[in-house]
Amino acid sequence: MLLNAYRQSLPAAAVTAMALLLAVVPAALPGVQAATAPSATVELLGGMIAGFYQGSGVNGSTAILMLHETSDFINALPCTQLNQRGYAALCGKSQYTNQGEVNWDSLAQDVGAGVKFLRSQPGIQHVVLVGWSGGGAIMSYYQNVAENGVSACNDSAKLDPCSSNLAGLPKADGVILLDAIPGLAFSNLSAWDPSVNRSDGLTSHLNPDLYLFNPANGYNTDQTQSSTYTPTFIDRYTLAQADREADLVNQAEKLQQQIASGEGDLTDDMLFPTAHDAARIWQQDTSLIAHTKGQYLLITPTSPNGAVQQINSVRTPAASVVASSPQADDSWAGSGKPFTVNTFMSTSAISAPDYQLTADSIDGVDWSSSNTATVSNVAGISAPMLMMSMTAHYWVVPTEMYYQAAEKSTDKTLAYVYGAIHTFTPCTVCGIPASQIGDTVTETFNYAASWLASRF
Repeated sequence: MLLNAYRQSLPAAAVTAMALLLAVVPAALPGVQAATAPSATVELLGGMIAGFYQGSGVNGSTAILMLHETSDFINALPCTQLNQRGYAALCGKSQYTNQGEVNWDSLAQDVGAGVKFLRSQPGIQHVVLVGWSGGGAIMSYYQNVAENGVSACNDSAKLDPCSSNLAGLPKADGVILLDAIPGLAFSNLSAWDPSVNRSDGLTSHLNPDLYLFNPANGYNTDQTQSSTYTPTFIDRYTLAQADREADLVNQAEKLQQQIASGEGDLTDDMLFPTAHDAARIWQQDTSLIAHTKGQYLLITPTSPNGAVQQINSVRTPAASVVASSPQADDSWAGSGKPFTVNTFMSTSAISAPDYQLTADSIDGVDWSSSNTATVSNVAGISAPMLMMSMTAHYWVVPTEMYYQAAEKSTDKTLAYVYGAIHTFTPCTVCGIPASQIGDTVTETFNYAASWLASRF
């Protein structure tokens, strides 16, 4: 694994404990770990454990920083792939193992510790944040606050404003978003099963007329084929998801008020578990958020630098790496989150009174209400930005939304990788010959490395 070197000041027991932790902590995203990894040193920075990979050659003066809210990114593919192309890399495992535990601002402080560490390393001249999947949400948040101060995260629109602890975060020189999620709160909202008759989902009782996995509503049990829901059902479904989210936010805010007034069961926080949240309608009906409005670069084996065209998702339900199924939805392991009141408000509270999905849009969401929202955070970033999305996954439309929202950046690039799933590898269940897809891992990171080299 790692641990070939470490800071001499750490007690031997701490080194041993970290070695055990790094060996056993699973990755929340399938395929996160690279098959082989370059040599790295282990660093304890804030609440995260990170592997630091030295750079080499002309690219060695630029360092990337990767972190996810829960997944182990120490040997993540973007980390090792970019390091193999000469870039220094600091890639971490956060202090959290389950999203229900996450404090969003503490995560941002850990990113800040990573930026400070890289700035202190001899020969490092530039630091670039790389946000993959959920990492895109935290990296865009961090850079927004670092560039604009706490006024970017504590205004009256926020359901959970940040604290002054985030003042003075050091800025990065650039941001790369790789198949980034629209934000933790929205990701949770979009996965709520609205057919349950309790907003916390801690029940087996459901309304079959609103159940995503009911064939009578359009569900297709063949996961190589799309389900087909009617427009009426889709609208009822998303609005019911928004209602469930609003109920949860209302309950959490009332409990916070009770705690603040001394009327709560405890003096600082309370348990607030949720379940039945593995029911995203767009994962089953691939006609939703299926194509861009505009034309952008599409990377293929014959166009490694991208050819401009409208981008269409080529995904099937089976191509998803995060489960949306009756089995996952009905189990604690698949859909349960051990939130507390405070962690729910920190990472899962969002306002979406008119939430609606179409083939090329996500509407009716107040992105500014959540500090986890990538869409609103990119709007505050002026640093150079590269946004890439995998066309065999379901973030094709959100990534276009980030690009359009990033009006402050005068240097922004949007590119899509044909036939790649969320873990950058070729889709094998999309019905496309492998020869047409090519080596999507090499294509993705050659492009990202070239973008970095042309700017830093």
